Amino acid sequence: MPKTKQFDETEVLVKAREVFSVKGYNGTSMDDLVNATGLSRSSIYDTFGDKHGLFLKSLSHYCTSQGDELQNLCAKTDSPKKKIRAIFDYTLKSILTDKERKGCLMVNVSMELNAVDRDVAAISLANMEDMEQTFSALVKEGQAKGEISKKFSPKALGRLLYSNLMGLRVSGMNRPEPDALKEIVKLALSILDE
Repeated sequence: MPKTKQFDETEVLVKAREVFSVKGYNGTSMDDLVNATGLSRSSIYDTFGDKHGLFLKSLSHYCTSQGDELQNLCAKTDSPKKKIRAIFDYTLKSILTDKERKGCLMVNVSMELNAVDRDVAAISLANMEDMEQTFSALVKEGQAKGEISKKFSPKALGRLLYSNLMGLRVSGMNRPEPDALKEIVKLALSILDE
């Protein structure tokens, strides 16, 4: 008779994600994961296959939870332009409250692994496309409502906004100066008024 799991898988994914965020994939050992999650090696192997399996599942969970958070933010206003602003403000806040300067897990693993890990590259690409699509849809709606300039296509602006958001995350890891980051956000969003 198979054993029943005696742990909350979501909690394990969050704890594993914290370790991967601090140490990166290659810098994280199985001992680190055992210590962080409280699971035995055999439980990790039985449930997730191996370190890579746990990593991919925690990365997917991270993308999903970030997407849910952004949807909740966007639900607070009917203005597409304000929704875009809320996404940038949320990112800015997360940068400025990240005292350990861990940065965004998605950005970090993309830089560490995209060239060598097809699974991570696929998750990274899907996340990028989802975010670009989110921005493009908001721009299209904002253009229809007259809130956002029609000088550029929704697709082009969606890609630019995503690129600016990721650049903001990288800049924030290197130099988390509130005034400089707020200025970057102001300039990035000014394209919506062009």
